[in-house]
Amino acid sequence: MKILLLLVAVVSFAVAPCIAGETLSAVKKNGVIRCGVGDNIPGMAMQDATGTWSGMDIDFCRAVSAAVLGDPAKCAYLPLASRARFTSLMSKEIDLLARNTTWTIGREAAFNVAFVGPLLFTRQAIAVRKEDASAVRAALDKAKIGVVRGSTHVRDIEEIAARTGLTFDPVLYDSTAQAWKGFVSGECRGVLGDETVLAAERSLMPDGTKLIEIIAQASGREPLSPATRQDDGQWTTVLRGVLSLLVAAEECGLTQANIADVANRSVAARQLLERAGALAKPLGIPPDWGVRVIESVGNYGEMFSRNLGAGSPLKLDRDLNRLWKDGGLIWAPPL
Repeated sequence: MKILLLLVAVVSFAVAPCIAGETLSAVKKNGVIRCGVGDNIPGMAMQDATGTWSGMDIDFCRAVSAAVLGDPAKCAYLPLASRARFTSLMSKEIDLLARNTTWTIGREAAFNVAFVGPLLFTRQAIAVRKEDASAVRAALDKAKIGVVRGSTHVRDIEEIAARTGLTFDPVLYDSTAQAWKGFVSGECRGVLGDETVLAAERSLMPDGTKLIEIIAQASGREPLSPATRQDDGQWTTVLRGVLSLLVAAEECGLTQANIADVANRSVAARQLLERAGALAKPLGIPPDWGVRVIESVGNYGEMFSRNLGAGSPLKLDRDLNRLWKDGGLIWAPPL
């Protein structure tokens, strides 16, 4: 009897990696990945007049679609308010939350979500008018500051006050866009939020860079991460594999332009794609998923440049988002 039970356990262990999780099975059946994204945040998730979406979060969704379904276009995007992001994920309205969401252990515990890994590091910052930037203490002490309800920045107010000696009168809004409108209209003296998101809002203003200063708070390092449900580890592992591939591709020089140049691939690039191919069966995705991902969105550095960096209207420095070997915080576990 003991021998029989042991054989059953061994067989179960051997076949388990090949069994697709609930989300992966549903995505394959439906032929689409439902992505919860931001509501028109330039650089992260923005829809233009033709209905085309772009941004860092959008590119990650496209990369996942390329890996799982062989086509980056098989995504359905659902714009979500900040307060609705976790309820939409847990109610299975979406398959993937890619909405500039800060990874915290508290959120994993409270909402039963699993964070995939840092897609972007940002810092807490305060947007103020240029005339207030030169006299921050006089302008902002005891001033009304807009902040998004339910965000990590609500608690940041207390930390900034303790560190700087400034005190704020927080005004809660349901989204960064609403907070920004309150700021522009004079309801509040500034807006506290992610540096990246505040820069995005400023980019939408005529002469925004001339009128608005964004003061980064050096102590804050917010890891923004896609998220899934904790009850489907198979799906979470697939998404972590995609993120790891994007980062590793930059490390070994694989780009959207040279991915098809098989003859001139470096040893590191060849080995990366071989490892990706070997993982296809246990992940439950097509064997050429690594090539499909890079063909669709390029590597991590290309994604950053196109959406947030030198190739974008925001022109943000990579700063914390450089690869670890270049002094940044971006790294990924090996495939």
